Amino acid sequence: MKYNIYSAFLLVFGFMNLILSFMSFLTDTLFFLSTSFLGIDYQIQGDWISFSFLFLVSLISSQVIKYSTYYMEGEVFYTRFCYLVLLFVFSMMLLIISSDGLSLLLGWDGLGITSYALIMFYSNAKSSSSAMVTALSNRVGDIFILWGLGMSFYLGSWDYLYFGFEGGMAFVMLLLASLTKSAQMPFSAWLPAAMAAPTPVSSLVHSSTLVTAGVYLMVRLSPIFLSSGSYILLVLGSVTALFSGLVALGEYDFKRIIALSTLSQLGVMMFSLGLGYPILCYFHLFTHALFKALLFMCSGVVIHASGGIQDIRRLGGVLSMLPYSSFVLSAASCSLMGFPFLAGFYSKDLIIESSEMNSMLFPSFMIIVAALFTCYYSFRLVSISISSTIHNFTHFTKGESGYYLIPLSVLYWGAILGGYLFYWFYLGMESVLVGSLEKSILLSFLTLGIFLGLFIDLKSYSFFSFLNFMGYLPALTGKLSSPLLQSAETIFVHGDQGWVEYFGPNVAFNLSSYLSSLLSSLTNSSYKIFILISYLVMMMM
Repeated sequence: MKYNIYSAFLLVFGFMNLILSFMSFLTDTLFFLSTSFLGIDYQIQGDWISFSFLFLVSLISSQVIKYSTYYMEGEVFYTRFCYLVLLFVFSMMLLIISSDGLSLLLGWDGLGITSYALIMFYSNAKSSSSAMVTALSNRVGDIFILWGLGMSFYLGSWDYLYFGFEGGMAFVMLLLASLTKSAQMPFSAWLPAAMAAPTPVSSLVHSSTLVTAGVYLMVRLSPIFLSSGSYILLVLGSVTALFSGLVALGEYDFKRIIALSTLSQLGVMMFSLGLGYPILCYFHLFTHALFKALLFMCSGVVIHASGGIQDIRRLGGVLSMLPYSSFVLSAASCSLMGFPFLAGFYSKDLIIESSEMNSMLFPSFMIIVAALFTCYYSFRLVSISISSTIHNFTHFTKGESGYYLIPLSVLYWGAILGGYLFYWFYLGMESVLVGSLEKSILLSFLTLGIFLGLFIDLKSYSFFSFLNFMGYLPALTGKLSSPLLQSAETIFVHGDQGWVEYFGPNVAFNLSSYLSSLLSSLTNSSYKIFILISYLVMMMM
């Protein structure tokens, strides 16, 4: 009962922020609050972007908590799980409204710590190793955050949003931190590993919290490179989108396919930032969160009902067993592909057409090919697991009943109408106009991707194992990090516990011991008598 109260509170809080977002957008106002605690000043700010994102996080987290009552049914530590989720959401909210470095650091580190606890919730070997990979990868970004905020403070203020063009190195540090948190190349290996978490956690992590924190920070920092864009972000985004889409072609794990699609869409967001369109990036972040949370919830329903099966080749016939969930899953997949007039269509189409307008030939081609791959694996996922012949009929242990139908319905309408409503209210009639040739090229690639997903199977090709192991990126990044870890161990053993320990605390201890013994010897009675006799002899002379 109390978890339904938490869900209702988050929902009401979200709609309050939606109203504030409308007011802030119409009046072009900025809310700013400064407070002090334990002698340290904290600053938060609110505009239409932060309020609308707070609404999005509150909406999705409220539905995730309601969905968890079904998915985590019978879990011994369910209470601990819910409180960890609430702390995770609170950390993200603190990051959203942060204006100074200290509040940003609290939200950023809070996300890292709670995500580690949530990913290793099942406490088995797989979840523990996945949580450690995620924590260490994000710890690299935490180091960059500390360096960036230190440089920002050196410039005279904790306000990282306003350090201007002179804070070049501080901006670079924050940029690198954002790239690690948003799993851009070459920091992409940790995102599929985070699939060891319970499905409600995956729904939050991949939609509106952990992976979007880096993108949101870059949207906030976008005025620094808004006029000219950033070619580095352009290349990194297009490479990440293309690589993750290519890897997803050889994947058959239900949740990993959706996780790799998240990685691909994060690449599209960074690509739009590189073009110099932060509003389009935020637009795609908003719509992506709606249909991606829905995709993970539907996958959780299918996996839960089939007795824990995640291999889509062993499913089949889901449509006959879970008709409503299959319908919602298909709608969310179509929104992911950018099917016309669904939520994903408005944001993704604007980004691709904007790249065509800017004559970014090679990066634009990579993004279009990544969109083709998205259609390929999305249609393959739907066709194999839902509409194919029934396999392992006896594995389906549960039907469609329970609390999860309400969150699926709520997010379904978000995946259908979210893009149109955001476009209508926040972007107005602003649109990118391209010729019929560019539009026909884009639609042709999407149609080709659907055709390939229905009729082409890559398992018989020689490069399938390369795709299946994610291009050996996890092993490669692990090998590259090993010398650094070994050198750090050497420095710790021979430096911190060796020479530094010898010439630092040991020397100080020995010196203080010698001085202490010397002073104690000066206070004994024989020495006092010697001093007195010496004094008397000198007086007599």
